[in-house]
Amino acid sequence: MNSTATIAGKSSTAFQDALRPRPPLIAGISDYSLSLIIPVVTHWLTAAVYETFQHFGLFQKHRIHSSEEEMAKNTVSRRECLRGVLLVQVLQTGLGIALGVTSEVEMTGHEDREIIVWASRMHAVGQMILTFLSSSGINVRALIASLSRSALVTPLVASAPAEHEVELWAAKLIYYGLISALRLYAALWLADTWVFFIHRAEHSNKWLYRKFHARHHELYVPYSWGGIYDQPVESLFLSVGAFVVAVMGTGMSLRESMVFSAFSSAKACTDHGGYRFPWNPVDLFTTVGADYHDKHHQRWGYKNNFALHFQFWDRLLGTEYTDTEAASRFYTRDRKAAAELARQNHGGGGKGEISIK
Repeated sequence: MNSTATIAGKSSTAFQDALRPRPPLIAGISDYSLSLIIPVVTHWLTAAVYETFQHFGLFQKHRIHSSEEEMAKNTVSRRECLRGVLLVQVLQTGLGIALGVTSEVEMTGHEDREIIVWASRMHAVGQMILTFLSSSGINVRALIASLSRSALVTPLVASAPAEHEVELWAAKLIYYGLISALRLYAALWLADTWVFFIHRAEHSNKWLYRKFHARHHELYVPYSWGGIYDQPVESLFLSVGAFVVAVMGTGMSLRESMVFSAFSSAKACTDHGGYRFPWNPVDLFTTVGADYHDKHHQRWGYKNNFALHFQFWDRLLGTEYTDTEAASRFYTRDRKAAAELARQNHGGGGKGEISIK
C-alpha cells in the first residue's frame, strides 16, 4: 500500500493535537499588527515611486495629465489632500486595532492534515491514470522498468524522490500555491462587486454623492497617494467593507489577507498615479488600470467606469466609457486649455479657471 495513502488513513487525532499558535513572520511583531502596518507601508512606498517619476520628469510620454492641468483643475491642495489621506489611514488603522482586541490567535498545524489529504488525492489520480493507460493496452510498469535501465534515465531515477515525496510536494504546491491564488482572485471579484454597486449608487443619488463621495472627486487630476482621499465615513464603509467582504467571503488566512491588502493598497496608488503605462505588473491580475479609472475622474466621464478591479459590471450594465475618440479630444482640449491658462497667469493675469465640463 502506498505510504501516502497509509498516512492519510491514520487517525486525525495527532494532527488535532498538533495545533499551536502560529509563530510571527517577524520576531517581535504579531502577524495581526503586521497586517495593519503592511497596507500603510505599501501605500507610501508605491506613491514614492510615482512621486519620483513626477519630480524628475520621468516617463513623461506616459503621463495622462500635465502639471498645469493639476493646478488648474483640482479643487483641493496637495496639503489638504495629504491631511485627508492621513486621517483615513488613522481611522482605518484605529478600527483594525479595536477589532484586534477581540480577535483570536491564528493557529497552525491543521495544514499538515490538509496536505496529506491532497497527497492522497494525487495518489488516487495517479492510480486512475495508470489504470486508464493499462486498459488502453500500455504496459506502464514494463515501460517504466525499461526506461529505468536506460543509461540516460538511470541517473535521474536514482536521484529522484520516492513516489510519496513527489505526491507530498505536489500537494503542498496545490495547497499553498494554487488554492491561495484562487482565493485571492475570488477576493478581488468580491471586493470589485461590493465597490461597484456602492460606487454606482453614490453617483446615482445626489445626496449620497454630495455627502460622501464628492470629496474624492475634488481630484480631477488624481495622483498616487491621493487614491484614498475619501470622506472618512465612506472610506470605512466602501474600502474597509470591501476588504471584510473579500476576506470573510473567501475564508482567507491572516497572511493571505496581508497579500490582498498589500495588492489593494498598491493598486489604489497605480490607478490614481496619472501614468498610462503600456505594461504595469499590478495590472496583470485585473482589467482596470490608470487609463480606465482616470476617465471616471473627469467631468465628462464621472458617470462611467465605476469598477475597481474588473470591467465586467461596467460592461454588463452599460456604464463603461467606450468612446475613445471623444476621450482623446477631451484630454487634448483640457491639456491645451490648462497650458494657455498657465501662460496667462504667468503673464500677470491672475489665477483663472479651466472649463472641465
